[in-house]
Amino acid sequence: MFLPVKMTKKLLNEKLRGLVLVNCQTHVKIKTMETHTPTQAAEFPKTASYQRHRRQSFWQIIVPVGFGSLLVLGILALVILEAVGTDTGGQVSQWADTSLIWLILPALLFALLLTAILVGMIYLLARLLKILPGFTFKAQYFVGLVPVYVESFADKLVAPILAVKGAGATVSALFGSIFGGRRN
Repeated sequence: MFLPVKMTKKLLNEKLRGLVLVNCQTHVKIKTMETHTPTQAAEFPKTASYQRHRRQSFWQIIVPVGFGSLLVLGILALVILEAVGTDTGGQVSQWADTSLIWLILPALLFALLLTAILVGMIYLLARLLKILPGFTFKAQYFVGLVPVYVESFADKLVAPILAVKGAGATVSALFGSIFGGRRN
């Protein structure tokens, strides 16, 4: 916060309502960050479980991905060689159609599965809607009985207390009328 030179301490005190700033300048010293690159790679202890992990990751990840990639590259090479070897392009069209079938087949099976699930849900909901009104009527009847039983239980629970309070009020009123006391 920089203030003009013409401001006096009195004016500064009025502006800041009692707060007095002696030095309004702020100095910050910024240290540059030094980058530290390790000279050698961090080594993990060569335990038996670590070595087993390395073997399993090789056989369960790298080898299957490698074989799959080689298979795709081989099929791609066959398609390219077959396409280049024809003059009219009839074979290319046949291979393209075959490839298209194999590309569409997974999506078609997935869509068929979703359609079967949807049809099953529609069928079950139709059956449920035929059965549901009877059960909901019974459930509504039993839920309607709950307030009746709660009110009856509450009345039975409070009855002795009300009887004692009523008898006390009767006695109090009787003595008040006999002795001329006033009622609360």
